[in-house]
Amino acid sequence: MASAPSTPPWDTTTPAHFPEQTAAVVAAVHALSTDDKKTLFKVSEKLFEATAALWEPTADKFVTPADQGIPGVFAYTGEAFKSLDASSLGTDALERAKDSLVVLSGLYGAVTGGVMIRPYRLEMQSRLAVGEAKNLYALWKPELMAWLDRQPVPFIINACSGEYSKAVDWNAVKTPVIHVDFKQMKNGTMKSISAFSKQARGTFARWVLQENVQTIFGLASFNKEGYQLFSHEGDKMVFLRP
Repeated sequence: MASAPSTPPWDTTTPAHFPEQTAAVVAAVHALSTDDKKTLFKVSEKLFEATAALWEPTADKFVTPADQGIPGVFAYTGEAFKSLDASSLGTDALERAKDSLVVLSGLYGAVTGGVMIRPYRLEMQSRLAVGEAKNLYALWKPELMAWLDRQPVPFIINACSGEYSKAVDWNAVKTPVIHVDFKQMKNGTMKSISAFSKQARGTFARWVLQENVQTIFGLASFNKEGYQLFSHEGDKMVFLRP
Protein backbone atom coordinates (compact mmCIF):
# COMPACT_ATOMS: atom_id res chain seq x y z
CA MET A 1 0.00 0.00 0.00
CA ALA A 2 1.03 3.60 -0.52
CA SER A 3 2.50 5.23 2.57
CA ALA A 4 2.29 8.91 1.65
CA PRO A 5 -0.94 10.91 1.32
CA SER A 6 -1.96 11.96 -2.19
CA THR A 7 -3.91 15.05 -3.08
CA PRO A 8 -7.15 14.19 -4.95
CA PRO A 9 -8.75 16.56 -7.48
CA TRP A 10 -12.01 16.81 -5.50
CA ASP A 11 -12.83 19.11 -2.61
CA THR A 12 -14.74 16.70 -0.37
CA THR A 13 -13.94 13.15 0.64
CA THR A 14 -16.30 10.20 1.04
CA PRO A 15 -16.77 8.85 4.60
CA ALA A 16 -16.01 5.19 5.28
CA HIS A 17 -18.98 3.11 4.14
CA PHE A 18 -18.96 0.71 7.11
CA PRO A 19 -17.50 2.54 10.14
CA GLU A 20 -18.90 0.18 12.78
CA GLN A 21 -17.70 -2.95 11.01
CA THR A 22 -14.27 -1.45 10.34
CA ALA A 23 -13.93 -0.54 14.01
CA ALA A 24 -14.90 -4.10 14.95
CA VAL A 25 -12.20 -5.54 12.65
CA VAL A 26 -9.58 -3.28 14.22
CA ALA A 27 -10.70 -4.36 17.71
CA ALA A 28 -10.46 -8.02 16.69
CA VAL A 29 -6.89 -7.54 15.45
CA HIS A 30 -5.91 -5.61 18.58
CA ALA A 31 -7.20 -8.48 20.73
CA LEU A 32 -4.87 -11.05 19.14
CA SER A 33 -1.68 -12.27 20.74
CA THR A 34 1.63 -11.65 18.99
CA ASP A 35 1.75 -15.25 17.75
CA ASP A 36 -1.79 -15.02 16.40
CA LYS A 37 -0.93 -11.79 14.61
CA LYS A 38 2.05 -13.49 12.97
CA THR A 39 -0.28 -16.22 11.73
CA LEU A 40 -2.84 -13.67 10.53
CA PHE A 41 -0.46 -11.38 8.64
CA LYS A 42 1.56 -14.19 7.00
CA VAL A 43 4.76 -12.17 6.80
CA SER A 44 8.37 -12.95 7.64
CA GLU A 45 9.87 -12.13 11.03
CA LYS A 46 11.72 -9.29 9.31
CA LEU A 47 8.48 -7.67 8.12
CA PHE A 48 6.30 -8.46 11.12
CA GLU A 49 7.27 -5.45 13.23
CA ALA A 50 6.45 -2.97 10.45
CA THR A 51 3.22 -4.81 9.63
CA ALA A 52 2.08 -4.90 13.26
CA ALA A 53 2.86 -1.17 13.57
CA LEU A 54 0.27 -0.42 10.88
CA TRP A 55 -2.39 -1.68 13.29
CA GLU A 56 -1.31 0.30 16.35
CA PRO A 57 -3.69 3.28 15.84
CA THR A 58 -7.08 3.19 17.54
CA ALA A 59 -10.16 2.22 15.54
CA ASP A 60 -11.29 5.82 15.07
CA LYS A 61 -8.00 6.62 13.32
CA PHE A 62 -8.82 3.96 10.72
CA VAL A 63 -12.42 5.08 10.27
CA THR A 64 -11.52 8.78 10.06
CA PRO A 65 -7.81 9.02 9.17
CA ALA A 66 -7.85 12.84 8.67
CA ASP A 67 -4.48 14.03 7.35
CA GLN A 68 -3.01 10.53 7.67
CA GLY A 69 -5.47 9.13 5.13
CA ILE A 70 -4.88 8.17 1.51
CA PRO A 71 -7.72 8.32 -1.05
CA GLY A 72 -8.79 4.81 -2.02
CA VAL A 73 -7.98 5.32 -5.69
CA PHE A 74 -4.33 6.00 -4.76
CA ALA A 75 -3.96 3.73 -1.74
CA TYR A 76 -3.16 0.34 -3.27
CA THR A 77 0.03 -0.55 -5.13
CA GLY A 78 -0.25 -4.23 -6.12
CA GLU A 79 0.05 -5.48 -9.70
CA ALA A 80 -3.51 -4.54 -10.69
CA PHE A 81 -3.13 -1.06 -9.21
CA LYS A 82 0.20 -0.45 -10.93
CA SER A 83 -1.66 -0.99 -14.19
CA LEU A 84 -4.50 1.25 -13.04
CA ASP A 85 -1.79 3.92 -12.49
CA ALA A 86 -4.21 6.28 -10.80
CA SER A 87 -1.65 9.05 -10.39
CA SER A 88 -1.56 9.55 -14.17
CA LEU A 89 -5.33 9.54 -14.70
CA GLY A 90 -6.89 12.78 -15.88
CA THR A 91 -9.21 14.86 -13.72
CA ASP A 92 -12.39 13.57 -15.36
CA ALA A 93 -11.38 9.92 -14.91
CA LEU A 94 -10.46 10.53 -11.28
CA GLU A 95 -13.79 12.23 -10.68
CA ARG A 96 -15.50 9.09 -11.99
CA ALA A 97 -13.26 6.90 -9.82
CA LYS A 98 -14.31 8.84 -6.72
CA ASP A 99 -17.65 7.01 -6.60
CA SER A 100 -17.53 4.37 -9.35
CA LEU A 101 -14.30 2.51 -8.60
CA VAL A 102 -14.82 0.06 -5.74
CA VAL A 103 -12.05 -1.95 -4.09
CA LEU A 104 -13.26 -4.75 -1.81
CA SER A 105 -11.35 -4.78 1.46
CA GLY A 106 -11.03 -7.07 4.45
CA LEU A 107 -10.82 -4.02 6.72
CA TYR A 108 -13.09 -1.45 5.07
CA GLY A 109 -15.55 -3.69 3.20
CA ALA A 110 -15.86 -1.42 0.16
CA VAL A 111 -13.39 1.36 -0.60
CA THR A 112 -14.57 3.76 -3.27
CA GLY A 113 -12.02 6.06 -4.86
CA GLY A 114 -12.84 9.02 -2.62
CA VAL A 115 -12.75 7.20 0.74
CA MET A 116 -9.74 8.11 2.89
CA ILE A 117 -8.09 5.03 4.41
CA ARG A 118 -4.98 4.13 6.38
CA PRO A 119 -2.41 1.61 5.15
CA TYR A 120 -3.10 -1.89 6.50
CA ARG A 121 -2.40 -5.54 5.76
CA LEU A 122 -5.36 -7.91 5.88
CA GLU A 123 -6.44 -10.36 3.22
CA MET A 124 -10.13 -11.09 2.78
CA GLN A 125 -9.46 -14.81 3.18
CA SER A 126 -7.67 -14.29 6.53
CA ARG A 127 -9.04 -16.42 9.36
CA LEU A 128 -10.13 -13.63 11.64
CA ALA A 129 -13.30 -13.92 13.71
CA VAL A 130 -15.08 -10.59 14.22
CA GLY A 131 -17.87 -10.61 16.79
CA GLU A 132 -20.33 -13.33 15.78
CA ALA A 133 -18.84 -13.61 12.28
CA LYS A 134 -16.50 -16.59 12.08
CA ASN A 135 -14.40 -14.95 9.36
CA LEU A 136 -14.23 -11.87 7.15
CA TYR A 137 -16.40 -13.39 4.44
CA ALA A 138 -19.18 -13.96 6.96
CA LEU A 139 -18.79 -10.39 8.21
CA TRP A 140 -18.74 -8.64 4.87
CA LYS A 141 -20.99 -10.64 2.57
CA PRO A 142 -24.36 -9.42 3.94
CA GLU A 143 -23.05 -5.87 4.28
CA LEU A 144 -21.66 -5.74 0.76
CA MET A 145 -24.78 -7.32 -0.72
CA ALA A 146 -27.05 -4.70 0.85
CA TRP A 147 -24.66 -1.89 -0.08
CA LEU A 148 -24.43 -2.94 -3.73
CA ASP A 149 -28.19 -3.14 -3.98
CA ARG A 150 -28.42 0.47 -2.82
CA GLN A 151 -26.15 1.82 -5.56
CA PRO A 152 -28.03 3.86 -8.21
CA VAL A 153 -26.20 2.36 -11.20
CA PRO A 154 -27.44 0.55 -14.35
CA PHE A 155 -24.93 -2.29 -14.01
CA ILE A 156 -21.90 -3.47 -12.02
CA ILE A 157 -18.61 -4.78 -13.42
CA ASN A 158 -17.01 -7.53 -11.35
CA ALA A 159 -13.27 -7.46 -12.05
CA CYS A 160 -12.30 -8.89 -8.65
CA SER A 161 -9.84 -11.69 -8.07
CA GLY A 162 -11.29 -15.01 -6.97
CA GLU A 163 -10.44 -14.31 -3.31
CA TYR A 164 -12.41 -11.08 -3.22
CA SER A 165 -15.16 -12.10 -5.59
CA LYS A 166 -16.25 -14.68 -3.01
CA ALA A 167 -17.14 -11.84 -0.62
CA VAL A 168 -20.31 -11.24 -2.68
CA ASP A 169 -23.11 -13.61 -3.68
CA TRP A 170 -23.26 -12.22 -7.20
CA ASN A 171 -26.29 -14.28 -8.21
CA ALA A 172 -28.33 -12.51 -5.55
CA VAL A 173 -27.31 -8.95 -6.46
CA LYS A 174 -30.36 -7.14 -7.85
CA THR A 175 -28.44 -4.88 -10.23
CA PRO A 176 -27.23 -6.53 -13.48
CA VAL A 177 -23.63 -7.74 -13.10
CA ILE A 178 -21.08 -8.44 -15.82
CA HIS A 179 -18.09 -10.57 -14.83
CA VAL A 180 -14.85 -9.99 -16.74
CA ASP A 181 -12.00 -12.47 -16.99
CA PHE A 182 -8.63 -12.22 -18.70
CA LYS A 183 -6.78 -15.15 -20.21
CA GLN A 184 -3.56 -15.64 -22.12
CA MET A 185 -2.40 -18.13 -24.74
CA LYS A 186 0.56 -20.27 -23.69
CA ASN A 187 1.89 -23.09 -25.83
CA GLY A 188 -1.33 -23.12 -27.81
CA THR A 189 -3.53 -23.38 -24.72
CA MET A 190 -5.74 -20.69 -23.19
CA LYS A 191 -4.78 -20.18 -19.56
CA SER A 192 -5.13 -17.71 -16.70
CA ILE A 193 -1.65 -16.55 -15.68
CA SER A 194 -2.09 -14.82 -12.34
CA ALA A 195 0.36 -11.93 -12.75
CA PHE A 196 -0.90 -11.09 -16.24
CA SER A 197 -4.55 -11.34 -15.22
CA LYS A 198 -3.93 -8.98 -12.29
CA GLN A 199 -2.33 -6.45 -14.61
CA ALA A 200 -5.20 -6.81 -17.07
CA ARG A 201 -7.79 -6.04 -14.38
CA GLY A 202 -6.02 -2.78 -13.58
CA THR A 203 -5.65 -1.89 -17.26
CA PHE A 204 -9.33 -2.63 -17.82
CA ALA A 205 -10.46 -0.47 -14.88
CA ARG A 206 -8.28 2.37 -16.14
CA TRP A 207 -9.79 2.08 -19.63
CA VAL A 208 -13.37 2.07 -18.30
CA LEU A 209 -12.68 5.22 -16.28
CA GLN A 210 -10.91 7.01 -19.12
CA GLU A 211 -13.47 6.10 -21.77
CA ASN A 212 -16.44 6.64 -19.47
CA VAL A 213 -18.05 3.41 -20.68
CA GLN A 214 -21.79 3.58 -19.97
CA THR A 215 -23.12 0.27 -21.34
CA ILE A 216 -22.30 -3.42 -21.04
CA PHE A 217 -22.13 -3.56 -24.84
CA GLY A 218 -19.46 -0.85 -24.74
CA LEU A 219 -17.17 -3.07 -22.68
CA ALA A 220 -16.74 -5.38 -25.67
CA SER A 221 -14.44 -2.88 -27.39
CA PHE A 222 -11.68 -3.22 -24.75
CA ASN A 223 -8.45 -3.85 -26.66
CA LYS A 224 -5.55 -2.71 -24.48
CA GLU A 225 -2.30 -4.67 -24.05
CA GLY A 226 -3.24 -7.01 -26.91
CA TYR A 227 -6.51 -8.23 -25.37
CA GLN A 228 -9.62 -8.78 -27.48
CA LEU A 229 -13.06 -10.05 -26.57
CA PHE A 230 -12.98 -13.84 -26.90
CA SER A 231 -16.47 -14.71 -25.67
CA HIS A 232 -19.54 -13.11 -24.13
CA GLU A 233 -21.89 -15.71 -22.74
CA GLY A 234 -24.63 -14.66 -20.35
CA ASP A 235 -23.14 -12.39 -17.73
CA LYS A 236 -19.48 -13.25 -18.41
CA MET A 237 -16.99 -11.64 -20.79
CA VAL A 238 -13.65 -13.31 -21.45
CA PHE A 239 -10.83 -11.30 -23.00
CA LEU A 240 -7.90 -13.16 -24.55
CA ARG A 241 -4.35 -12.11 -25.34
CA PRO A 242 -2.25 -14.19 -27.78
